[in-house]
Amino acid sequence: MYENLEKERTPAAQLKAVRLHRREPTKTTATMEVFQSMQATTTLPTNYRQQATLDLSKSRKAGCSAIVFGIVLLIAVGWLLAQFTHSLRPAALEGIRFRDILTITPDGKPSIVLPIVDAVAALVLVMLIHELVHGMFFWWFAGQRPTFGVKGLYVYAAAPPEVYFPRNQYLIVGIAPLVLLTLVGLLLMVIVPVVAVSILSLFIAFNAAGAAGDLVMAVRLLSYSPDTLMQDSDTGVIVYGLEKSQRAA
Repeated sequence: MYENLEKERTPAAQLKAVRLHRREPTKTTATMEVFQSMQATTTLPTNYRQQATLDLSKSRKAGCSAIVFGIVLLIAVGWLLAQFTHSLRPAALEGIRFRDILTITPDGKPSIVLPIVDAVAALVLVMLIHELVHGMFFWWFAGQRPTFGVKGLYVYAAAPPEVYFPRNQYLIVGIAPLVLLTLVGLLLMVIVPVVAVSILSLFIAFNAAGAAGDLVMAVRLLSYSPDTLMQDSDTGVIVYGLEKSQRAA
């Protein structure tokens, strides 16, 4: 029966069937398959070109947005943590001294009391652990050890050189410290001793504020398609994508 059907086909139909059967994947198809698997690569595809360089430190608007957003996050997360602590561990609020930050002295003057020691300790821990999480995810995706360093008063983690990350991978690296450390911190707040809740609350709030730049960068990266490649630089990211002619095709 199948032989009869094959004979009834027109030459054009038979030729089309042969082409479909022998069709080889194009370079574009092969490239898309690489990115669908979300694997970092050390080889930039030949049909990719640099599209942009994103550096918050060189953009006054982006830098100011990150600072304002960080302050908003610090206040908002601090307030939410107070409500969270009041609901689950109200006794810990006395240790945190949220109610004593603004007090009135015997002579009637306002006085601000801040947990300076806890704040400094939490800030140092945030700078170290926040960047450590970035580095861990760089290492996980790239399979190579990242670079850690200190620039001024800031600690940073940089991806291995000559490694290109798919956009979604790079987004995960960017928001990982905010998501992971917030979840772990909230869990610990329920089980740690009361005396540790103060520094832990400050740690979570500072970490959220410190992630403001990561969130601003993530929003900018979302404007690029998932098949773009991101190369980490010392202060920003270099974006690579398909040539316009191939993307249109």
